[in-house]
Parts: sequence; structure tokens; C-alpha cells
Amino acid sequence: MNKNSEYNFGSFTFTVNVDDDSCRAVFSRSVPVLSTAVLGGGMSFASSVLNMKVRQNFLGLETDFVEPAESISLCASHYGLPEPCSGMMTAASMNSYCDALIEEQGVSVFCCLTAGFSNALAAGDRASFLPELLAEKHSCKQPDIEPGTINIIAGTSIPLAPQAACEALMICSEAKTALIHERGIKSTVSEMYATGTGTDSILVFSAPAADSFESFRSDGEKYCGKHTKLGELFGRAVRQALGSSIDILSSAGFVITEV
Repeated sequence: MNKNSEYNFGSFTFTVNVDDDSCRAVFSRSVPVLSTAVLGGGMSFASSVLNMKVRQNFLGLETDFVEPAESISLCASHYGLPEPCSGMMTAASMNSYCDALIEEQGVSVFCCLTAGFSNALAAGDRASFLPELLAEKHSCKQPDIEPGTINIIAGTSIPLAPQAACEALMICSEAKTALIHERGIKSTVSEMYATGTGTDSILVFSAPAADSFESFRSDGEKYCGKHTKLGELFGRAVRQALGSSIDILSSAGFVITEV
């Protein structure tokens, strides 16, 4: 897998580069981000975003790991990514990478993601990672990273207020779940329809403020719910990218848990 793309969002540009080991987004200037990322998670700024592929460890044979955030930071340094960098991990193949760009009514929304489903779960499924049990089993410093992870990076060309950024992240999660339900994918541990996987991550970014140090602009777009055009665009972009990724995985023979 090798793909290099560049996008112009008016007040900033960014590139997305994908190879067999990672997906990397680099911005022309720091942008506000809201994410569940392992490195740089929460509400902050990012000059780059890294979706890093790690090895599978199904049998638990590897017991000595670098801490996840440190591992991502080292990988970001290897690629020379500008700081601050937000980063996430996956064992899913980078061949699952898909993206979508939707431009309507003067607004652009972009989404890129990687996906796997061997770890498909439903919210409310019984917990499978208990630190005290893991410590009894072996001395590893982090849980196994399964190849079933959906990592989403999505953003817009317009500034967002903090509450709209939260709504955008919520819309991305809802769109992911809706598409999974439409494809009939069920949890690997229960009879419920999956709502994602056990290790998913989402990052949302928006246009930066010209003269403000706010992570998201208080005077930015305040709404991104399902009644709004912006919410529609985020939802459509995620559904388009994830649908294409599932099609790639299915055609390549990857097992997807279906009804």
C-alpha cells in the first residue's frame, strides 16, 4: 500500500501518506483536534496525526512492550512528523485504508480510516481486559492489540466551536455503528449487533483560528448534529470510507463476523 494525497481546505492544507506500516496526516499549520487517540488525546492541537500499524499478538507470546504513547512517539520521530503529533495504533492491514472527501455549500469534510473486525464488539459486552488478570497471566505492560480496530480521522474546512467538535466526534461514531449494523456485523462475544471494535479510535479536526490560541473557536460553527448540513457531511464521509473499507476486506477474504 502506497498512497500520497494533498488537500486544500482554504485556510490550511494537509497531506495524507499511507504505506504498509502507517497512515500519516501532516497539516500546514497546527489545527485543533478532539480525539480518543493514545498520544495527544483529548482536546488539543496537532501538526500531524499518525495511525500506526503494530504486530498482532494473538498467542500472547510477546510480553515486553514499549508503552503505547512512547511507541507512537518513536514512530512519529522515525517519519519526521512535526509536533505536536496525535497518534493511534492498529494491527489492521493498511490495505484497508479508504478515504472520502465531500464538498457541498462551501464546506469540505474529509475522512480517512483503517478497519478490521476480528475484535468486533457491542457496547455493553462483557469486559475482556481486566488488569489484575493480565498481571497474573504475564508481565506485559499493555493488552494485546487485535487486528480488529477501526481508526477514524475526520475533519472540516471550517472552524468549530468546542460543542460542535464533540457533536462531530459523536456523529462519526454513530455513522460507524449505523454502517456496521447495515452490513449485519455482529459481536464476536455475544449475539448483539456490533457497535464497533474493542480498540477503536476517532480524531476530529477543524480549521484553525487565525489569531486565537483556543483549541476550538468559541465563535466557530456551534452545531454539528444530525439536523445540520455539517453533521450530514461528517456522517456521509465516514459511511462512504468505512463501506469501501469493508468491501476491500471482504474481497480480500478477511473474515467479517456476519449474521
